[in-house]
Amino acid sequence: MTRSAPDAGTCASWREVLWRALRGLLFRMDAETAHELGLISIRLMQAMGGGPNRLLSGRLLSAPPDSTRLPEAFGMPFLSRVGLAAGFDKNGVVLSALPDLGFGFCEVGTVTPLPQKGNPRPRLYRDPASGSLFNRMGFNNHGAVRVAARVADARPRLPASFRVGVNLGKNKDTPREKAISDYVAAARPFAELADFLVVNVSSPNTPGLRDLQNPDFLRPLLLSVRELTESWMLRPRILLKLAPESIEADFLEVLANGASEWGCDGWVLSNTLGGEHLGAAGGWSGNKVRDLSRQFLVRMKELSPLPMISVGGIMDEDEALARVRLGAELIELYSGWVYGGPSLPMRAARKISQSAP
Repeated sequence: MTRSAPDAGTCASWREVLWRALRGLLFRMDAETAHELGLISIRLMQAMGGGPNRLLSGRLLSAPPDSTRLPEAFGMPFLSRVGLAAGFDKNGVVLSALPDLGFGFCEVGTVTPLPQKGNPRPRLYRDPASGSLFNRMGFNNHGAVRVAARVADARPRLPASFRVGVNLGKNKDTPREKAISDYVAAARPFAELADFLVVNVSSPNTPGLRDLQNPDFLRPLLLSVRELTESWMLRPRILLKLAPESIEADFLEVLANGASEWGCDGWVLSNTLGGEHLGAAGGWSGNKVRDLSRQFLVRMKELSPLPMISVGGIMDEDEALARVRLGAELIELYSGWVYGGPSLPMRAARKISQSAP
């Protein structure tokens, strides 16, 4: 008698049960320590040929995507509409594993021109009761040159339609009058490597950064980054990432009307929600930013025809589909992956491909 293969629902169930058990162990650790252990584990499983990553994510259940039916955004085909948000793989150390983990694209970074340590630890916290994360990381990263070298190493091992984005920031000690030079310097090492660049002026964890979210600064900033990339053979799209609190800002309509003329190709909506935890300022992701991020997407669809990536509070596949139906061309995960486990990217990608128009 032959035994029938388990169906996708059964496999999804055991993955979710396994993740709940593993999550219980990981959540006993300091959040950043658990994150670092996760990155090491992903790298080890990828070194074994990627099979363990594909098994945990559920990609083994799926046939390779039909290249003639891939979703398109920003004028490019994407392996899927589901990407990994900036902040998870700041230094590009697991980039080559992400397709096996169910992602169709990613944002590496945030990357600054010079390496920086970020804020003192502890600086990453979980709030399981609300399904949220709080961070005050402070753009800790290895610097643009080292991260670009890792992207260059990974690209030959990535599927052709897996898109690599790079999230750009300025160094903490760079004064406002030199900030544009920092963004240009952070972008420069990624020539011929990045499919899109994300200008990040909206993190709450670098002092004064959100003050740069105004047209008087953003116009020359976007034009400068665009000018840098004009001579690249691989011309990256340039996206702007905004804070969720900007939904009510006076400058939003001016920004939406002028962005394309300044070299902006689209939006990433939104960054973390500014707040406090244990007496320290930082940003909330996960459920605490879900409603505002969703509302911001709707608001920008009213103001701007440019394509949009929706991120913030996408904790399950139903919310992922809801964002696409609200007009997002692509969505990104971070907190949802932490709480929902390694099968969430594939579950979300399947849900979108089966149900979205």
